[in-house]
This record gives sequence, C-alpha cells and structure tokens, in this order.
Amino acid sequence: MKTPPRSSRCSALLAALVMFSAPAWSLARCPPEFGPKSPLVNAAGWVVVALGVVLGSLLFAVVVQRSRGVRWFFRAAAIVLGFAGMVVVSAGGLVLAVAFFFMRC
Repeated sequence: MKTPPRSSRCSALLAALVMFSAPAWSLARCPPEFGPKSPLVNAAGWVVVALGVVLGSLLFAVVVQRSRGVRWFFRAAAIVLGFAGMVVVSAGGLVLAVAFFFMRC
C-alpha cells in the first residue's frame, strides 16, 4: 500500500485544523449597528431548549412503558435506544436554540 504524498497529508491536516477552529467564528461579536437583542428572542430560545428536554423525556418514558412485557434482552436494548433518542432530541433542541436564537444578531 502506498502512502499519500506529503502535500496531501499537509492539506488534510490543515483542513482538520480549520474544521475544528470554525466554532470560534460563531462566537464573534455582532456589529454595533445591530443594537441589543430583544429579551423575547432569548426567551423563545429557552422555550425551544425546554421543549427539546420535555419531548426527549417523553420519548424515553414511552419507550420504557412500551417495552414492558418483552424479554429482558430486547427491553434492555429498547431502553438504551430510548435513552440515546432522548439525548439526541434534547441536544437537538439546544442546537436549534443556539443556532436560531442565542447566536443571532
């Protein structure tokens, strides 16, 4: 198996460094001409976060309740998948709130 040329490896390293530094650009300050953000925008963002947590918790509760009466292996797998779904839905609510409410100018 051949190793890639040195320039290709350097390009891949540079791309990885740029990719991991990209979130720092999202934390840049808004220009002064935008003015202060309305408190209603932040409140709406917190409502989205709370909705994600509530929906994720409800998903987990429904999965646990529906898995009753099933053999233990399948119930354990369902509970693990339900927990993973709860984390994904809750994190999704947080990501939506940050992207569309908290970090908007």
